[in-house]
Amino acid sequence: MPKSLTSFLEQEAGLPGELTRVSRAVDPDAFEVTAILEHLDRRGDTSAVLFENPKNLLGEPAGMRLVSNVFATRERIARAIDHPPEESFLPLSLEMARRDNSSIAPVVCSDTPPVQEQVMIGAEADVRKLPIVRHYEKDLGPVLTMVVAIKDPDEGFYELSFAKTFYKGSPVRMGASMHSLHLARVLARYKELGRPAPVMNILAHHPAFNLGVLAATPFGNDDYATIGGFMGEPLRLAPSVTCGEDFLVPADAEIIIEGEVPPDEFEVVDPFGEVTLFYQAQCIRQAFNVKAITMRKHPVMQDIFSGHQGHWNLSAIPKEGSIFNTLQRRFGNIVGVHMPHSLCSRLGCYVAIKNRRPGMTKQVGHATLLESPFFHYIVVVDEDIDVFNEKMVLWALASYTNPSQDVDLVKNSWTLFNTAAGFQKVVIDATKPTHYPFPERFKIPDAAMAAIKLEDWIDA
Repeated sequence: MPKSLTSFLEQEAGLPGELTRVSRAVDPDAFEVTAILEHLDRRGDTSAVLFENPKNLLGEPAGMRLVSNVFATRERIARAIDHPPEESFLPLSLEMARRDNSSIAPVVCSDTPPVQEQVMIGAEADVRKLPIVRHYEKDLGPVLTMVVAIKDPDEGFYELSFAKTFYKGSPVRMGASMHSLHLARVLARYKELGRPAPVMNILAHHPAFNLGVLAATPFGNDDYATIGGFMGEPLRLAPSVTCGEDFLVPADAEIIIEGEVPPDEFEVVDPFGEVTLFYQAQCIRQAFNVKAITMRKHPVMQDIFSGHQGHWNLSAIPKEGSIFNTLQRRFGNIVGVHMPHSLCSRLGCYVAIKNRRPGMTKQVGHATLLESPFFHYIVVVDEDIDVFNEKMVLWALASYTNPSQDVDLVKNSWTLFNTAAGFQKVVIDATKPTHYPFPERFKIPDAAMAAIKLEDWIDA
């Protein structure tokens, strides 16, 4: 059977503590979903949460389930790509790097796809029938936080990214907050042509699908093929209801909203509680006109609980692999890459290198800045520092960094997320000084460590 969100949730349900069910009716528009998730987070519960009976925006039973927190642990993400969960730190990042380089071409299925078992077109495509979540106190309103897909009008490649789609009070009208630079380039081309852009809002699929969406691939990449590499199998596609074979959609998705973005129609979007734990400021973005809604017979809709571990992991872990690949191709001395939760897995990155020659550290650091417009801070450390052990990264920074020469400030560099740094970014060399004698870090001999097996020495 092809991979789906439903199949993954069935797998997780068989593991102790991995899936929490909420059978009582919940109202996502009244903050009940996010309040439950916040309570679980505060007590350290990182299970995926399946809401069995959510209400829709009409206050009625939605007739579908809603899931969140799918990406809350690295171990669950490892299972999603069939990787050993006990190897969920550096080995998982390196596996992401391998999959980033392992595209698998998609296939078009000939039968009726699961995602089109139910089809609503025109006025029947009422987004109020969905259990759209209102997340935070000052959010503009209920918002979908999942994947959008667009097709380049000239070259025909598919570009996918996560975006926010706000309910705007109309059954078939939404506002799309698409901050991806790649999506913006494709939309700008449609605007130049004076044509509406067909856009598909993919509201749930297997977790490996979503991880593939967030690989840091170059513009012009066919994201459907990249996603296949992350899923470990060809992504099954089907003609969309509104565009037919001109726009292929994931056949095994749970729910898809098919629509279009007009070239000259706009809506107010945001504020929204974002990944950085701040509200994103209100702005004007593209209008999104709903043309159809398709779904499985018994669908599961997915939501991302923004500003929490699942949100941070979802974007960071695939990008750790993509950034590793880019830097390794250029420098050849990269040991590990990590986007830590302490920096909201967006605002910065730790990179471990084999420091082979003077000046290499700064080159790697500045090159890393270019890998994301969100980065504010880059810290480069030696290969013996585990970038997933933040205590040791900070020790290296405090021990090896000479503030007068090892900290570079880059001014007037655009970034999306607001912090007190503004449009300034920092590259920090936290590698051991090599141009003058420096104390050596202590260690227990490797042979002594290898000879000791704790179970032979520690009393039961």
